Order: sequence, then C-alpha cells, then structure tokens
Amino acid sequence: MNKQINRLLVGIFCFGAIAILLGFAFFTGSLSFLRENNERFVLVFNENVYGLHEGSKVTFNGVRIGRVERFFLGEALKEGPVPVQIEINRKLVSRHMVEIGNEIFEPNGDFKKSIIPRLVGQLSQESFVTGILYINLNTVSTEFAQQDVRILHGFCEIHTKDSMFAELSESINLEKLSKQISELIIVATQRLNDLDMKKVSSEFTTTSESFRSVLLALKESYVPLGESLTGTSEQTQKTLLNLNKLAADLELLFKPGSEFRFELDDTLRDVSGMAKSLKNLADLIERSPQAFIIGKPTAEE
Repeated sequence: MNKQINRLLVGIFCFGAIAILLGFAFFTGSLSFLRENNERFVLVFNENVYGLHEGSKVTFNGVRIGRVERFFLGEALKEGPVPVQIEINRKLVSRHMVEIGNEIFEPNGDFKKSIIPRLVGQLSQESFVTGILYINLNTVSTEFAQQDVRILHGFCEIHTKDSMFAELSESINLEKLSKQISELIIVATQRLNDLDMKKVSSEFTTTSESFRSVLLALKESYVPLGESLTGTSEQTQKTLLNLNKLAADLELLFKPGSEFRFELDDTLRDVSGMAKSLKNLADLIERSPQAFIIGKPTAEE
C-alpha cells in the first residue's frame, strides 16, 4: 500500500515538474518551433552597443513587441558597427494592436510592407544604474523613408539613428575643444616668448624721460603762470615715475623665468588636460552609461 502511494506521489511530482517546464518554455518563447513564423530584421548601429544583450527587449513607441536575437561579429577587422538581429513576437503584437483600421500591423502581427521603409531603430537607456540598453522602433514620415530596403544577413535592414549619448558627444565635440585649447597654449607661449619686455621697458623709459624734459622746459618757460602749472608739472612727473615703475614690474612679471609665466603655462596645461578628461568621460559614459552611477569598471569586469 505504501509503495503504491509513493509511486503515485512520484508520478504527480514528475507530472507537475514537466508541466511547469513546458509552461516556462511556452511563456518565455524558448521553443523554437513556436517562433519560426515570427518576423525578423537586422539593424546596424554606428556606435558602441555595450549594454545591449541577447534577449534585450525591442519596443515600438515604448511598447514591447520583441527581443534581440543575436549579433553578427567579424565583418570589420577594426572597431566598427555590429549588425544586430531582432525578432518581432507576433503574440506580443497581437496582444496590443487594434484589429480594425490598423495602419502599422497586418492582422497576423507582421509589419505592413509599406511601413518597413519608414521604420527607424534607436538605442535607448533602460536604467542608468544597470546600464542596460534596448532597441526602440518608431516611424518617420514618408519623405525620410528608405528608398530601397536592403537585405542584410537574409533579413530586411531597418535604418538607425544615434542615441542620446551619441548625439550629445557629437554636439559637444570635446576633442575639437581640446585641440583648440592646445593650439591656444602653443600660440600664447610663442607670443610671450616673442615679447621683449626689456626692450619695451627701455623704450617706455626713454619716452618718459623725453616727456619729463619737455615738462621741465615748459615749467621754466611759463613760470609766470603761477603755482598751478608748477603743481601740475610735478604731479605729471610723479605719474611718469609711477609709469616707469609699472614698466619695470611688467618686465619682471613677464620675463621667461618668472613665476607668473610658469603659473600661466601651468594653468593652460591644466585647462587642456581638463578638456581631454571631459572627452574621455563623455566617451566612457557613451560606452558604459552605468559608470556615471557606479564608477569606471575595472579590468576584471
């Protein structure tokens, strides 16, 4: 009696396990024969696809309709775009599409042939914390549609556009900014080296002395004018003496070995380094957006 009960329990357990396994396979779409009739497309993104994985979701205007099925590696010897194959799940499409007057999908869940040239794919960020990417599809107006739909790896190719991070990196163009700052440093250093402050100071002193001589001559010639002109002349002489002192200070400040010249060159180098660091940061965030939250990944990761 006990053996019969044990066999019954084992049978129920095995039946339940098989039912759960089949149910899991059915709902996750793991049974290939259930997906043979699903529509497939290929997209080529001209940017880093780090964060996009096999099984990542594919949406149409934000509504999930499929998944990333595979990648095509090995076409480019150098770093280049990687074609991505996506699968459109008819069951998901049928669940959400309207049955009457649908301008995008056929009754069986496929895209209408007239819509395919207007489809555009874009990488979108699912979470800044995890860095997971997904592909969002939408449509463009007829004037921007593909003239001829190309067949790539046996499937229709959908055009793509840059992601938000790629557009941001391109619009800022930190590489160009860094290059311009470096050129500014070179030109500024060259101009400072070409500036002969000793000669400028000497010429300025000579001019000042000549002007003082003129004032002294005027003072002697126009003594009858009174103390007002004498006071003005003395004040002018004091001003010229101050200008001479200023010229000497400028010569000391801008001479090649001065602390100011050293600090200026050092500051310009720091600005150039900062621009390069910002460019590297933008590239890192574009490749790995989650690094903005969790930091730069290590070599082991």
